[in-house]
Order: sequence, then structure tokens, then C-alpha cells
Amino acid sequence: MDLRSRSLLIFILSLFLTSYFFLQESKPTVYLIGDSTMADKPLDDNPEHGWGQVFPNFFTDAIKFENHAKNGRSTKSFINEGLWQAVTGKIKPGDYLFIQFGHNDSKISDTTRYADPHTIYKANLIKFIQESRAKGAIPVLLTPVNSRKFDEKGNFIDQHGDYPAVVREISKEFNVPLIDLHAKSLKLFTELGPEATKNLFLHFPPGIYKSNPKGREDDTHFSRAGAVKIASLVVEGLKELILPIAKMLKPVFETSTAGENKVVGLDYWYNHELKNDKNGNPYQYHYIWEDKENSGFYELGNIIENLGARIYEVNNAPTESELNKLSVYIIVDPDTPQETPQPNYISDSTASVIAGWVKQGGVLLLLGNDIGNCEFEHLNRLSERFGIHFNEVSRNRVTGNNFDMGKFDQLPNHPVFNGVKKIYMKEISTFRLTRPALPVLTEGGDVIIASSEFGKGLVVAVGDPWLYNEYIDNRKLPADFENYKAGVNLFKWLIWKSNSINASR
Repeated sequence: MDLRSRSLLIFILSLFLTSYFFLQESKPTVYLIGDSTMADKPLDDNPEHGWGQVFPNFFTDAIKFENHAKNGRSTKSFINEGLWQAVTGKIKPGDYLFIQFGHNDSKISDTTRYADPHTIYKANLIKFIQESRAKGAIPVLLTPVNSRKFDEKGNFIDQHGDYPAVVREISKEFNVPLIDLHAKSLKLFTELGPEATKNLFLHFPPGIYKSNPKGREDDTHFSRAGAVKIASLVVEGLKELILPIAKMLKPVFETSTAGENKVVGLDYWYNHELKNDKNGNPYQYHYIWEDKENSGFYELGNIIENLGARIYEVNNAPTESELNKLSVYIIVDPDTPQETPQPNYISDSTASVIAGWVKQGGVLLLLGNDIGNCEFEHLNRLSERFGIHFNEVSRNRVTGNNFDMGKFDQLPNHPVFNGVKKIYMKEISTFRLTRPALPVLTEGGDVIIASSEFGKGLVVAVGDPWLYNEYIDNRKLPADFENYKAGVNLFKWLIWKSNSINASR
């Protein structure tokens, strides 16, 4: 290639990359501000969800979300604690601001939160509207969602006083789009009645969740089912308003009960990388449920929850009693000394415990990595019990954004690849197999994915943590790569293969 052709190629490539990143940055963002009924909640074995946590599930990737809602906040404390300033510092023209307060503004005994509905509460809502509009954003008001309360005769009791009416008044006065979540939830809860509404809130006995060992009866905060239902009411309101954002909704948001009573546990012990926050405090990241950055499994956790299963952290070397709580156990990319000064290695005794659990019907998913980025010696001591050996190689090395260097498009007839045309994996280890292991995906003589029927259970191994955020939500990959669809298929299959006896707790 001559110099002129090379320069032209570089120019075209740079133009493509500039356009790609401009499109990513120009996506509108939906900012959510409010209280605990809207807020994100911890994922680990936690039944509580805010509706804002599941709201993004209803949308395509043409829009981004930032949930700034926090537990216990009123309009007053949200402003006084600097939470509102964090939003105004980022919000831009074309973005949306969803505003839902009222639960904590009414706490008259708490001077840090109480905001009289007709004065301070009203003034604060107007502040949110005017300051977001000044930045070119589109505010959307929501009346506060109802809590669950019925009298002895089964009649619903409204607990929000004047706050919903004030939101409706402001909507009319300032011509702000309104989703009357108070009215919609009142209608829903009245129709369902006292017993059926319990499923939408936190009603469960002791011994089910480690985060709530004594059980819980909470009529304010939502279960995942409740959060999804409330979010669907917000979506219904968006469609009624005919806002442009409604064009970004998925045709259908599918949830499933396939994973009901199933638990998917993720190892946090062998993969235990830490970094410091802005205050110098260490926290765990990289291939964990909570990590929303490129490196995390937040989106994978969302896939699993949408299938109806629960997600769980395994924070130590797994024991028999803990594994028996799980239907699927995931070990991903065990640490090297370069990643963690004192790695936790898979011991022979723990490998025996895991193998015994698989033999009795457990499903084990092993996700490796390439040489230099994964501890292979102890991982192989476990995997070889099932006829699977991770090769210390680095296949599919990708330069820059030449994503097709990591593509697999000759996919077999297998449940994981049902309806999938192309997936992406880069810098992966391959496998050497012995009985009872079998290849699932091969290319050029290399085994890329393997499985092993072992006793009543199943082991699946992949040479890459290929389902982390940046590779399943297409924040980085072109849209024709279908890691997300393959991830859904994989966990549908694993859940189906899992032994329901081991999922009951």
C-alpha cells in the first residue's frame, strides 16, 4: 500500500471512530431523581428493587440512564446534600429528568427532610423544573407511588395527603409532562387487593435471603416483581404523553419465570481485584454483579433476574452448605499475583467439594481468560476433574477496534446459539478435552467452549469472561454482535439444566 492510500485509509478510519464516539456521547440520558421507591438497590441476594433500577430494561440502547434516586431522600435533603448539584453539573440539552418525591417530604418529625407540600415541597419541584429546563433538558413529573395499606374490610388507604395534588398543580401551571403514578398505582393496588399486592412488596419468611435472615414485611419497598410492575406503569404513562423518548422503547420487554426458585451464585473469592475510590478506600470491582463499568457483570445479573432467578455472591471458598443454596455457580478469571498481591487459589479440598456438588446436580460455569490474565494451575486442578484443561494461550488478539478479529460466526446448532449469528470473544484460552468433556464451539481445530456431563450435573467452560458489560450491551461492540442474545440463551439453558432440589433454600 502506497503512502497516499495508507493516509486515506487512516483518515477514513479516524472519521468512522469519531462518528462512532460522537453517536455514543450524543445519546440522550434519562436522569432519575427521587427516593427509595425509585433507587438502585444492592444486587447480592437482595429482594428489594427500586422501579428506576429496572426501568432501563424497557428501552433500546438508543438512550442512557443515570439513577440518582437515594433511599430516604426528600426534595429538601436531596438539594441540601448536594445530590441535585451532581445532576445539574452533567445534564445537557435533549436529556430527560424524571422527578418523583413525596414519601419522605411528609416526615414532619424530621426537620432535615420535612417539606410542607404547599410551600417548600412545591418550591423545590419548581427549582428542579426550571434549572433542568435552563440546561435544555426535559423535566417529567411523577406523583409519588403508593405504599400498600388496606383497612379491615380490604379497602385501600391512601397515605400521601396533599403531595400528589401539588405535583398535579405544578404540572398544569408550568406545562410539565406528568405521569400520575399515584393514581395508576392506587388503581392497580385496589384491583389486586390485600393478598395479591403482597407479591409486589417485601413479604417473605425467615431463612430465604442472607440480607434479611429474619424475613421481612415491608409495605413501602418493592420486590423485583413489584419494581417491574411499577416501571411498566411509568412506561404506560410515557406512551400516553407521546414524548419522543417513547420511540426508544422496546416493542416488548420480556420477563420470565423460568428461573423461579433458582439461585445463580458468582465467585467473589478467587476473583477478588480491588481498587481505591476517590477517598482512598478499597473496593472490589471486575466481573462482579455491582460493577456497572465496562468490566462488570451488572448487565449479566440483569439478564439472570429477568429470567426469574436470584443472584448471589460467594464471598469465600465455597462450602458444601453454601453450594447447596445454588443452582448455578460461576467462577471467573481467578487472580494472578500481578492482579492481587495475595491471591486466593482453588485448593484441592475445595475442588473436591465443588465436584461433589456438581455430581449431585449442580451446574458449574467456568470462565477463564488468556495467558497472563488468569491463574491456570489451580483452575485446571478443578476443571480437569471434568475432563477440561485450560490451555495457557491468547487466541483472537484484537488490534484497536478491528472487532471482526474476535468474531465467531460459524456457530453450531446448540441452545446457546439459538437465533444467534455472531458473537465476540478476544484474547481467550482454548481447551484440551478428555472424557467426559465434549466441545460445544470449535474453530480451526481449537475448542472455544466445552461442556461436561458429570454425575447429575453439568460443567460449561469458556476461555473468556465474554459476557461482561461492554460486550453484551453494545456500548462498545457493533450491533451485529449478539453476545447479549447468546447470554440470555446460555442462562436459559443452564437454569433448565440445573437441579431444582439444589435451588431450594
